[in-house]
Amino acid sequence: MLSKKVIKGLAGEGEKGFALLETIIAAALLSMVFATIALYYTTTVSLWRRNNDQTEVQQQVRVVLAELVPDLQQTLSLKYRTPLDKTWRDLSAGGTCELKNGGEVSLGIPQLTAGEPILSVRYYLQGNSLIRDTGGHNPIALYIDQVQFKAPAGSEGLLEISVEAVKEGARAKMVTSAYLRNLRKGG
Repeated sequence: MLSKKVIKGLAGEGEKGFALLETIIAAALLSMVFATIALYYTTTVSLWRRNNDQTEVQQQVRVVLAELVPDLQQTLSLKYRTPLDKTWRDLSAGGTCELKNGGEVSLGIPQLTAGEPILSVRYYLQGNSLIRDTGGHNPIALYIDQVQFKAPAGSEGLLEISVEAVKEGARAKMVTSAYLRNLRKGG
């Protein structure tokens, strides 16, 4: 055991060492500071993840619209089928079709070179991926929950496109319109 003289020598002449109570109070204050920092850190990381998920689903919706709109503007025909009725139908004025639970849309896009056959393009959802099929399985976006096409009555050639995406609570929905400049009646 250390003698009182050695303890006094360690503390310095005329100085006293820390008492147990002072050490406990300092440790408690330090633990509160660390707890506050940890809480701030976890909150910040949680907010960052949520904002990152929101940005990601918004970007996925933009990718879908960037792919769909040019195809729709060029299409000569627009047909759809539902999961219940596998018959291909034209989307008429006032009609709506959805790519959800097995629905599909088929477009006939003219080629740039004269005499080339019309390119058949199908869009459908597989799980939460939107697929653009031109003879191969080509996923273009993830987290897609629904794609809806609506042909407003009385607006010939105009199509409203609504796309929704969801990822872990983050949700994004965007709606745009496209004029189907090549679509012919009976296409």
